[in-house]
Amino acid sequence: MLTYAFIPARSGSKGLPNKNIMEIDGHPLLSYAVAFGKALGVDQVILSTDSQDYADIGARYGALVPGLRSAQASSDTAMEEDIIADLTQSLPARGIPVPDVWIRLKPTNPFRRIAAVQEGLHHLKNDPTIESVRIVSPADPRLVRKNDSGFLEPVLKDIWDPKRSVMRRTEFPDAYSPFNLDLFRHKNWETMGSGYMGRNILPIVDHAITGLDINDGDDFDIVKAMIEMRPRPDIVMKFIVPPTR
Repeated sequence: MLTYAFIPARSGSKGLPNKNIMEIDGHPLLSYAVAFGKALGVDQVILSTDSQDYADIGARYGALVPGLRSAQASSDTAMEEDIIADLTQSLPARGIPVPDVWIRLKPTNPFRRIAAVQEGLHHLKNDPTIESVRIVSPADPRLVRKNDSGFLEPVLKDIWDPKRSVMRRTEFPDAYSPFNLDLFRHKNWETMGSGYMGRNILPIVDHAITGLDINDGDDFDIVKAMIEMRPRPDIVMKFIVPPTR
């Protein structure tokens, strides 16, 4: 089962410019994804980027960079399916076959666990009915939103008792944050396009730390403080692979 990890690292972040190469503990953020991919022992660790600077950094840490992204895959509205489409063209053009399975490693989710991904690969290899695997983390289902009048109302109104102001989490179904790490079959993208994860998505529930995603400066400062802490807490040590050049 030919397996590639790919790291989507566009340079055009508006919320936190160049966040993918901001340094944590002396290494650019995207290098943590490269180090994790290499530690998995997959067939290729690929950096998909629109920036030559990012490409040079990724290559120094051991990623394969099959050229820069196309304009379509580099736009503000580009999605993962556009990145896979771009790689499907750029890899064979360089004599590199497309894989059976892709592993998406977001640079902004630096906390990951090798054993969880290996478990996902095992399931994909041995059970053809599983279309994809998602590493997810527990989330609180008691979400609220602002209604048209500007007041709060439950998102799950059919579950929240309108006579009560507070409800226990155990009174709701389990909920998970779904965008930590994905594993999916290339043939899904070929047949389903933007629905490439399919319907039979196997969840692997991991620690809440895997759901930490860097979207702004505050997120970055929190993750940076956790990784740079000395001695590192055990929970951090379990979920990062330190980069090496």
